[in-house]
Amino acid sequence: MRRSTFTVASLAMATVGRPHGVRASEPLSVLYAGSLVTPMERSVAPALAKQGIDFRGEAKGSLALANLIAGGLRQPDVFISADPKLIDGLMEGAQPLARWEITFATTRLVVGYARGSRFADDFQRVARREKKIGDVLLEPGLRLGRTDPALDPKGYRSIIATKLLARGGGPPDLARRLLGAERNPAQILPEETLLARLESGDVDAAFLYATEAIARNVPFAELPVSANLGDPEQAAHYASVSVTIDGKVHVGGIAAYALTIPTVAVHPATAQRFVVFLFSPGGRRLLTGSGMTLIHPVIGGDAKAVPAGVRRATRVSR
Repeated sequence: MRRSTFTVASLAMATVGRPHGVRASEPLSVLYAGSLVTPMERSVAPALAKQGIDFRGEAKGSLALANLIAGGLRQPDVFISADPKLIDGLMEGAQPLARWEITFATTRLVVGYARGSRFADDFQRVARREKKIGDVLLEPGLRLGRTDPALDPKGYRSIIATKLLARGGGPPDLARRLLGAERNPAQILPEETLLARLESGDVDAAFLYATEAIARNVPFAELPVSANLGDPEQAAHYASVSVTIDGKVHVGGIAAYALTIPTVAVHPATAQRFVVFLFSPGGRRLLTGSGMTLIHPVIGGDAKAVPAGVRRATRVSR
């Protein structure tokens, strides 16, 4: 498990003897998709520190985080998921843990590769359209990394993308040959360590979001639009493929990020400040710089439950 905790206590003086005008830091607990580690650590947390917000972040696969919230093991002020449907699930039941979610950005799946890999040249040839990505991925000896589909949306999206790749002209049995079992232990790596394992050369290639590859300057090869889960015009095509993990059906769809302030938030006012910051011009620049494609924010759930300040900042629409 990776916990990324950022404190700015040194920026605030103790209450006793604090000069007039100096603001104590306000704690903020944020659970966020592991693919957002780099922008959250390097950009968002320092920016919030300047505003007197003590950002305490924890990164994991979004499904794992949703399970922690549902199980009462975490009470975050903000939850940022790589799949809006996971927040929708928290809205169910007599005592919902969320009442709304805002989908605010999209990304796409790519195949990142290690710079020192003996297959690096083959991936570069994919970019020059001299080779097909499916053929390279099936080369003997290639070590592939991916996240657990039972814990992370990118995990089940990787399986869906592989099935779509097969439909787009790849070998019909591409998914079986490339992935083996859906939870193949030889390939599954924790979401919070996948990038580091790729950068160190422990694996030759890995399914990533463009968001994290761009933010960490990891070289990558594109998947065809028909398989990368990033084109809204292909939504119906993506939805024609699904995968069932532990009895739960995951249908193909646009890879999107959403956030909410859970009903169990301990610091809801600070959470609202955080969301407003993300949708400010400065926050938007940080997000787009990480490779996100920002979209006009769209609400899910109870629109009336969205705090007024958040509504004004995001100009949410149904």
